[in-house]
Amino acid sequence: MAYFIGLVTLAILALSIGFGFVNDNWFTAFGLVIVVVSSLTSIAVSLRNARSAAQARKQAFESFLPEIDEGQSHTFKYTAAIMGVDNHSPVQQLQRQIVEIQKVAIQDEKNFIQRLRFTERRIDICLAQIRYHEEVTLPKILGQGSGAIILAAALTIIGSVYLAFADDTYRAFSELAKILRDLGMRL
Repeated sequence: MAYFIGLVTLAILALSIGFGFVNDNWFTAFGLVIVVVSSLTSIAVSLRNARSAAQARKQAFESFLPEIDEGQSHTFKYTAAIMGVDNHSPVQQLQRQIVEIQKVAIQDEKNFIQRLRFTERRIDICLAQIRYHEEVTLPKILGQGSGAIILAAALTIIGSVYLAFADDTYRAFSELAKILRDLGMRL
């Protein structure tokens, strides 16, 4: 965009100097053309931004949410129950079941802590994405058309000056054209 702004500025300056070489005063028409083009540029950028805003308004937040996996694990927690009741040594069977319940409780605690850490990490990622959107994406989107709008506003001012002071502008650029013509003759 910076190159485009520079090229437009140079083109307007070159055309203004070129109109200084002409015997007739074209600055009223040139100023009007500049104002119309800059106004159309502002309208085009505003329409593009309005269309993007309308499309964004149609998006639902739910469409960005991940699908929920409701599948469940089918692992056996108590394998001692499969073996049935040991009638010969019920105390040993109770001890085996207690040991197995302890193992399951320890594994459940490990799974819970692991899932808690995983959930905390996902929350951190979500918050980081929100901060990134607020600090980077949103300003980038809002600033996309700013260069064109600033250029259009500057062109409107230049065109308005050409319209309001067409004779004075013509005289100034005619003098500049004479100076450039004299410089060209000397080289």
